[in-house]
Amino acid sequence: MTDQQSPVKIAPPPWKCKYTAYIGSFYLSASSGLPRDIAYDPAEVSSATVTDTLKWKGGICMIQLLRYSYSPVGQYDEMILIPGNFALPSGESHTSITRIYVSQRDTCYNGRKNWNIPKHLARFEYTNSISSPPFSVSLFPHDDPSSNTPFFTASVAPLGFWTPSFPFSSKFTKYLGLSNVLLQPPLPEGKDKEIEPGTEEFLKTEGDIFSKSAKIVWFDMKQPGGGKKGDDGKDRKNWWPGLGRWHLGIWLKEAELNLGPPDAVKV
Repeated sequence: MTDQQSPVKIAPPPWKCKYTAYIGSFYLSASSGLPRDIAYDPAEVSSATVTDTLKWKGGICMIQLLRYSYSPVGQYDEMILIPGNFALPSGESHTSITRIYVSQRDTCYNGRKNWNIPKHLARFEYTNSISSPPFSVSLFPHDDPSSNTPFFTASVAPLGFWTPSFPFSSKFTKYLGLSNVLLQPPLPEGKDKEIEPGTEEFLKTEGDIFSKSAKIVWFDMKQPGGGKKGDDGKDRKNWWPGLGRWHLGIWLKEAELNLGPPDAVKV
């Protein structure tokens, strides 16, 4: 799912979307430190607003693999990293998307412009269909079609031969310490100014996710070639430093997302 040529479509909030989602999770202590080379795309890793204003609190980290069957800008694929909670100087704390890749230009532009979501384009390649596990996905730089070295890989597998399904609503995740409000700092302008606009205000946005049918799955985070050493000297064999290979996750079938207009946050 790529669209490199069409002009950007403007789609202001609110957005109502439908997708298939796989959400892997693991817990991170604030004392473990935030590996910035993993938590951020290189374009945002040195952003002053991220470095100086937000304090990382740790918590439940989520890696999300999504395929949108419907959105105001059409179909696309997406990979999201939410590494727990971040706090403003006021003490207000919420989850934040720090790294995210998409397969389509329109959602890249609108995600940044509407909500400060730091979207960048990537090339997504799959083994098997993402509609149901098992499958693997690898992400490659979008501007290098010849590249055969992914910067992220994950595999999703069924938990067992038969597992029960259950309804899922993000309204209940607050009981797990997860806010359904995104707190997003302003973004620096990207290399492709047409689809990577910069922004100026802190924004927070409430989103709701619901699925009638969710199942538990396995996430395999092993990286090809054993991964690379990070800036901190730690290995990245399972992408995040010190992370184990296997993690439980949730598969959301025919999920619905409602993402409203943002509110400006004074800092």
